[in-house]
Amino acid sequence: MKSLLTVLFLTLTSLTSAYSQDAEKMDATFVGYEDDMYVFTDNEGYRVEFSNISKEASQKYDLTDPMYVGKQFILTFTVDTEMDEDDEEIQVSTIVTLMMPQ
Repeated sequence: MKSLLTVLFLTLTSLTSAYSQDAEKMDATFVGYEDDMYVFTDNEGYRVEFSNISKEASQKYDLTDPMYVGKQFILTFTVDTEMDEDDEEIQVSTIVTLMMPQ
């Protein structure tokens, strides 16, 4: 019985951690909107691409407008794992909030 409870607990813990995503924050420069992706570079020069943006963030800043290219942003984002059309796991990054530093 004790081992059954342990297995059940571990299974439930792994399921909840797989579906709960923590938001991360970064400072980055907007490179542009390319191939349906929002492209940024971080402070170390690494290219970061986001496939989705929240409605709130897109209403605040229309990143499809070239006027934001080269601008610095503080962004909060999540990374989720989804299945693609070939039943392969892919990571989908979503911008949750955007803010331009003062």
